[in-house]
Amino acid sequence: MPRRTTVRFAFGAATLILFALVAPVSTSAAATPTTKTTAKSDAPPFARVYLALRGCTSCAHCRTSIRQMVRSNAKGGEATFGEDRVEVRYPTPRSVPLREVIHSLAQSRLHDLSVVDVLFEATGTVSVGADGSHRFVVDKTGQSFPIELGSAAAGPTPGPVRLTALVQGWRGKGSLSLVAREVKGA
Repeated sequence: MPRRTTVRFAFGAATLILFALVAPVSTSAAATPTTKTTAKSDAPPFARVYLALRGCTSCAHCRTSIRQMVRSNAKGGEATFGEDRVEVRYPTPRSVPLREVIHSLAQSRLHDLSVVDVLFEATGTVSVGADGSHRFVVDKTGQSFPIELGSAAAGPTPGPVRLTALVQGWRGKGSLSLVAREVKGA
């Protein structure tokens, strides 16, 4: 065999061996997520607001306008957009400008766009006022909303709970209130 052919053959064999050794290591490293990443993605954000929409959400102009309106009023919230909803996530503790976020879309002049329902999710405590009414107090901010518990919970909670509630009162100029849909221990 000429020397040149032997060198090419040796180089090709070395390359194949190298790929055979490196490929399984990189594949297994990519397939196994780190514990920190998994734990972070499972943890719920500090608070979340869901706005169910009806109307034009398909054209690029409306989608861009919706994103801009929500982000400008979210005060640090991260807005994501779905086909018929907008989700505003607050990953760290802060006061949630619930009325401003809702009104940014409810009062928009986009063609045929309307807000159908609003859900609010956060961690906090349920307390009872002197008059017997219930209030949901958001952890770490003290932000408070009147709440109707219904069958979601029996009364005040001794510890923090994760609440998902329907927001009421946003169509008018009065105060906002919550209607509990789900109450879980935090």
